[in-house]
Order: sequence, then C-alpha cells, then structure tokens
Amino acid sequence: MAFSSTQEHGKINAMSLKKILGLSLIVALLLLVGAFLWQVSIYFKSIRSGETSPIKRQQIQTSIERALSDPRVKEYLAKQGNMDDARAPFIGASKPQLTIVEFLDYGCPFCQAAFEPIRELVTRRSDEIRLVIRDFPVDDLHPGATQAAIAARCADKQGSFWPYHDKLFLLKQDQFVERDLTQIAREIGLDQVAFKTCLEDDSVKQLVEQDVLAGINAGVEGTPVFFFNGIKIQGALDRESLEIIADELIKHSVK
Repeated sequence: MAFSSTQEHGKINAMSLKKILGLSLIVALLLLVGAFLWQVSIYFKSIRSGETSPIKRQQIQTSIERALSDPRVKEYLAKQGNMDDARAPFIGASKPQLTIVEFLDYGCPFCQAAFEPIRELVTRRSDEIRLVIRDFPVDDLHPGATQAAIAARCADKQGSFWPYHDKLFLLKQDQFVERDLTQIAREIGLDQVAFKTCLEDDSVKQLVEQDVLAGINAGVEGTPVFFFNGIKIQGALDRESLEIIADELIKHSVK
C-alpha cells in the first residue's frame, strides 16, 4: 500500500506540474499578445497624429544615435568635415543646421528618383537646410554625363544652375548629347554664345574632375551619395526617410 500511495502522490505532483506549466504558458502568451496590442495601439496613435511610420523613425533614430556616439565616426567627421565646397552650387539656408552634400550623376536613374524628394525637403525647410551639389558622372554607364555636369556648371556661371539642373533630371535620360544640352540652355534663356564657349573651358571641366576626385577620396563608389553633416548615406531616399534623417540630425546639431 505504501508503494501505491507513493505512485498516486507522484501522479498528483506530475498533474500539478502540468497545470502550472500550462498556466505559465497561457500567462506568457497573454503577456506577448498584450505587448503586441500595446505596440499596435502606439503605432496607430502615431499614424493618427501624422507620423506615418514610427517604426521606421525609431530604426533611423537608433542608427543615427549609434553612429554619432561612435568615437571612430566622431574622428572621421572631424577629419572629413561635411564635404561642402565653396565653389559648388547650393540652395537653402545661409547658416544651416543641416548641410546635405549630394554627389550625383545626371544620367543615373537613382539620382533621378531622389531629385524631387530632396528638392522638396530643402525648399520646404530652406531656413534650416542647405543642399550642395557635387558631380560624380560615370560616362561608362551614362554616356555624356560628364558633359551634362559641365553644362550645368556653365549655367551656374550665368546664374541659372538650378533651372538647368532641374531640366536635366526632368529629361529622365541615361545619356546626353550636345543637342540636349544646348536645347535646355535655350529653354531657360541662357546666352548661347557664352554657354557654348563655356562648354569648351578646361577650368570648368576641372571643377567636375575635382568633385569626382573628392568623392573617390570620401568613399563614393556610385550615385547618389548624400553626406548629412558629413555622415555618408548611399542610395535614393524617399520623402519619409529624408524627413526623419533631417529631424534627427538637426536635433543633434542644436544640442
């Protein structure tokens, strides 16, 4: 009888253990569901308040904070600066909290995709942000890209860089011939003789070549590449990502 009693006691303990484990699993599951629902409620609350992707914002915010706290990044930024160049065309704030330097190729489809979002951001926040354009044409991929960059610099000499820059991108071409470049010059009212003379000016070509060299030295391998206060980000960025990056870096710049 003592042996039988021990068996029964063992069975009761095993059943109790199963019940405890079952209850524990249920509680854990309820906690997980609760946490998920809480995250969902925060997400939709953020959407209702106008913040379209709080998850993306959190991811970008974390990445920026991690980068800015890295001693190697601080050392790099101290040496590299923000990649601005006094000779490069710019638009936006004269005393910016955020300087965006873009290395671009007018024949690059990814640069074309980035054109409107970056321009819209800087236009809307022109009191905070400056956009600086530097050239990185790749003629092997986009024939005539170097000549297009030179043409935009020639337009700059007549005070019309941005109309010319915009027209180049609005063509959405992956290659350019002289006819394309002179046609844009006519459309925006440039002096044709001065423009054609400028296209043959070696000093203007050297400006483009110096940009390419600066880009190579900074690790630019393709386009577009953006330097946000010196922090390098490669690839076309959508409106939302640009907005979040700008918010976070401006927040850090005023600390």
